[in-house]
Amino acid sequence: MPLIVPTRILLRRAALLVSGLVLALAGCAKVREEPAPQTPDSAVVVPGPDTIARDTVVIPAFEPRYGRFAVQRPKRLSALLDSIGPANTFEVLKLNRVDLAHIRDRDSLVVPEAFGDSLDFAPFPRAIAALRDSAKVLLISLRVQAFAAYDSGQLRRWGPTSTGRRDMPTPTGLYHTNWKDKSRISTFDDEWKLEWYVNLDNFQGVSLHEYELPGYPASHSCVRLLEADAIWMYSWAEQWRLAADRRVIAREGTPAVVFGSWAWGERPPWKRLPEDSLATTILATEIDDALKILNDRVRPVYPPKQARIVSVSGDSLGRKAAPADTGGGR
Repeated sequence: MPLIVPTRILLRRAALLVSGLVLALAGCAKVREEPAPQTPDSAVVVPGPDTIARDTVVIPAFEPRYGRFAVQRPKRLSALLDSIGPANTFEVLKLNRVDLAHIRDRDSLVVPEAFGDSLDFAPFPRAIAALRDSAKVLLISLRVQAFAAYDSGQLRRWGPTSTGRRDMPTPTGLYHTNWKDKSRISTFDDEWKLEWYVNLDNFQGVSLHEYELPGYPASHSCVRLLEADAIWMYSWAEQWRLAADRRVIAREGTPAVVFGSWAWGERPPWKRLPEDSLATTILATEIDDALKILNDRVRPVYPPKQARIVSVSGDSLGRKAAPADTGGGR
């Protein structure tokens, strides 16, 4: 497996520092016998210990193990981040669903025992056979606060999200990446600058964009991303194509499925990774639910107080003479 660190020696030094700084590597799951390598379109399905349901989980060929790092002092955290380097720091941010500005707010961080391919830490399966004939599909899990970008059924990238807060949730359903803007001002507050904006709902202003990730759902219905993920998403997602009159959608953009539910008042699943390395693994039934939303074209349903039509903006119009959002929430 290719390593992200430059040399094996540096990785050993980083691992030694991490193990010396963690308070405890508590309750790590028992080591499972590694399954035989699978073809891209196959997956290993075995009984899983996920605490949400006694169901089946899709186990990757490589199952990471995690420890818990006590932040305590700024110098302690800086020493860890310096030792593992920028690329692996990014993986730690993703695992903990935070950005650099919020990493110091944590009393502890989940840190892998060893670093490797970023996709090894993805809560989503490497391949979904049912999406093999789909060019691009974006999946967004509310339960684990993460996205997965698939191309022809193969996982291309995953990353953390911060979806809608309790009173302004991000509804489950099928969206599409409609139009993009590298920088927009929010219609909720003109002090909110939304970078790498990809619109998902032209009526409601729901979008993907870069904004702070505090480690829990905190947005105004939008799907917040880390900056690097937002830049990548801006390039990867396809826009809609409008008819000549620019008032009818001739071709929709990339499908984006929001599924699952966030457990308000409960411990985030990624914080349980040192005790249960499968705590964030997407269940097979969750994938089935997402595919049903995609295939049945289930539209998002907004709470009554959330439903709104916002002001018209230039030539970005909706399905049939629809007013368009000028920036949305954050």
